[in-house]
Amino acid sequence: MADTQQNFKIHMIGMSDHPVSQMYARTVLPSWKKHGYEVGHFEAITPKDLYKKNKLIFGEKGKSRPFSLTEKAVWYSHFELWCECLRRQKPFLIIEHDAKLVKPLPDLSNVDYKFLAYHDKDYGDINLQGKIMAPGVGYYITPLIAQRFVSLAIALQPIKQNSDGHIASYTSWKREEKLKDFYYIEQINIDGLNTIDHKNPHKNYVGLNYEEIDIPSLHGQEI
Repeated sequence: MADTQQNFKIHMIGMSDHPVSQMYARTVLPSWKKHGYEVGHFEAITPKDLYKKNKLIFGEKGKSRPFSLTEKAVWYSHFELWCECLRRQKPFLIIEHDAKLVKPLPDLSNVDYKFLAYHDKDYGDINLQGKIMAPGVGYYITPLIAQRFVSLAIALQPIKQNSDGHIASYTSWKREEKLKDFYYIEQINIDGLNTIDHKNPHKNYVGLNYEEIDIPSLHGQEI
């Protein structure tokens, strides 16, 4: 069982009014409870909230395309948690709604940050299969690192990479990857259903206009 006296707060980014987000959350939350961790909900920023946001300026992504509205929203969800980490001056463990805990977390008391998540990179190409680190799905940060993420997000505008790329770029992610000590949290995948529009043909993006899709009942999760 986990040490329930851990000095960090766990924040799960999710949408309380989106069936796909809630389906993922219902699926993974028991894994955290099983190991004795208390997970708090952080209401995700969505495209409908973007008109209120003006701190970040977005350019074009590496493939020379504009950021999708949901990619911008994800950026703000992580960004605002970094700001909250700074305000509270407490370490945060930030996870997304599809983050399943597969084993107890390591001792995090003597590190400033740690990547803790992975996913199976299989997008229909056999050459891309294998478990790889997923920086934005589950990571631990102290206020010192949160300050780095926030200040660089503002100073290096326009932003040209997704939030997980930003997280990896301004930490020693290659060292973390070589250590192979990130197999604590699995990013699960249910039929490719995704709430982020990454323009990926192998993902089934479901946006805010989901009313005609009876997604929960497809998986026996009727509310």
